[in-house]
Amino acid sequence: MTSAGGQGGISRKERIARTALGMPAGHPELVTRKPGRAEWKQLTAWLAELWPNDEYTAIVAQTWRLDRPPGTQDWR
Repeated sequence: MTSAGGQGGISRKERIARTALGMPAGHPELVTRKPGRAEWKQLTAWLAELWPNDEYTAIVAQTWRLDRPPGTQDWR
């Protein structure tokens, strides 16, 4: 998937998402792209700062640890 200003076109899914949000068609950032690993880490750090004792976050973190494939338990 490419950005709006790149050589390629924008996917149908991206056009629909932009329309739903009222985002300009020429905006350079993609709405439907998945965040990268660094972005997820930054988000989780912010969430931990904002809600340090959040029960839902603790449940999700525990579930994620339990769902990891064998051999990747200690990987960070």
